[in-house]
Amino acid sequence: MLLFKRVGPFVGMLLLVAATALAGDDLTLTILHTNDIHAHLASFDEFGAFCDKAKDAAGKCQGGAARLATAVARQRAKGGNILLLDAGDQFQGTLFFTKYKGEASAFFMNRLGYDAMTLGNHEFDDGPATLANFIRSLKFPMLGANVDVTASPDLKGLIAPYNVREFDGKKVGIIGLGQPKTAQMSSPGPNVTFAAAAGPVKKALAALKAQGVSSIIVLSHLGLTGDKKLAAAVPGIDIIVGGHSHVLLANDAPEAVGPCPLVIDGPDGGKTRIVTAGSWGRYLGVAHASFDADGQIASFDGNPVRLDAAMPEDPATLAEVDRFAKPLDAFRATVIGQTDTPLGAAMCRQEECAAGDVLAEALLAGGRRFGATIALANGGSIRAGIAPGTITLGDALTAYPFANTLIVLTLTGAELKAALEHGVANVGATDGTGRFPQVAGLTYTYNPANPAGSRIVAIATADANGTFSPLNPAADYRLAISDFLFRGGDGYTMFHKNGRDVENDGPATVDLVASWLGTHSPLHLELDGRIAVAK
Repeated sequence: MLLFKRVGPFVGMLLLVAATALAGDDLTLTILHTNDIHAHLASFDEFGAFCDKAKDAAGKCQGGAARLATAVARQRAKGGNILLLDAGDQFQGTLFFTKYKGEASAFFMNRLGYDAMTLGNHEFDDGPATLANFIRSLKFPMLGANVDVTASPDLKGLIAPYNVREFDGKKVGIIGLGQPKTAQMSSPGPNVTFAAAAGPVKKALAALKAQGVSSIIVLSHLGLTGDKKLAAAVPGIDIIVGGHSHVLLANDAPEAVGPCPLVIDGPDGGKTRIVTAGSWGRYLGVAHASFDADGQIASFDGNPVRLDAAMPEDPATLAEVDRFAKPLDAFRATVIGQTDTPLGAAMCRQEECAAGDVLAEALLAGGRRFGATIALANGGSIRAGIAPGTITLGDALTAYPFANTLIVLTLTGAELKAALEHGVANVGATDGTGRFPQVAGLTYTYNPANPAGSRIVAIATADANGTFSPLNPAADYRLAISDFLFRGGDGYTMFHKNGRDVENDGPATVDLVASWLGTHSPLHLELDGRIAVAK
């Protein structure tokens, strides 16, 4: 029995039983939800790197399909009406996608018994044909009310605007929403179009109302900002299960950006509850809703469940993860490029390094489609160099092991300078130097003898044509970084605080590196002095 008040468990159960008996027509529903798994089917450490047996024994592992299976099973064992939903971006982020495309993700989603999913932008990364194969293998509907695939030979007929589920004789409508900017962020091709959310949602709401459905869940890949705008603009939405922003709504987690649920006032005086569960399967979202006889929410309570080392892995599911993982060892031997010179990493935390140049250039190359002209990477994200000769995917994963994704945003010149000051503030210290900024499309000189906060003595930035000029503090600059830095990693809080026109959730960093290395092979890289130390 579900609890909706902060009372003792026995008293709470009696209250809910009594309320249900009196109401008679009420529907209670548990909504389990995930988003932005990004092919993290095996467990990983706090940085997103592969979690080996030593880390597992030390209790440093989290996430993965086997932990998710345990968490879902525990919720189902409590009984009641349950929906398991996913808000998109199962694709892209680990070798499980690189090798298997959607096959492995579909296998585990079917095994866990999902009820519905909406399209994330990354579902289109390998084109419509790969997505179509994925959808055909699912045992549940793929939703996207604002995604028009009628002109797509691959996807026509495979995506529904909404789905209706019935519990205890009561109908619940689930409306799916894809990311409207998918055409700019991924590879859907010319035959798939994406609309802004409000119009398709209103159309779906009208169709559901005609079917006698008044309890509405929107399964959204708009991102939290888009979800809030939708809730404030369109009446009749009870719950939004969100994705795309990689943020957590929770009541007791330090990384949460807001409470669970986040309640938004609608234009008709009603209220919409928003929930979202971070990214990579670090959490299973859990929400309890009670609907009255008119299908309106009478009470709502929720909080995500952390899938850390305290959550055991389901042995049978873990065996299946291992089955998919075993061929990846050979896959890591895939050749992605060649270098004539060593890509050193020893000095990445205090000066320009070749491995840092590669990472920053790869971020910049990936960010150009979003207008980026400069890039910044933290030296701490580079964990090894690469020797001269053939470069394999395993080499790239060893050098750049963190499963980060691309973010592009706008900063003023003054804000960019402040970020660089932060980056060089700890040079010469014994810790905290992982923040040191490796860059592309930008040069800077710093003086470590100066006080922290005033060490940057010169900055020049490149325009879209590669022409450098001194930094203008009042001008705007488009910057490519990792999602780790955008979330405030290594203390770079200014990116999330000051960043504007943010393009979220781009390709995985290692994929960008592999692509850049392949394009520039054979690579002959010499340090070019983009980072200088004042004498």
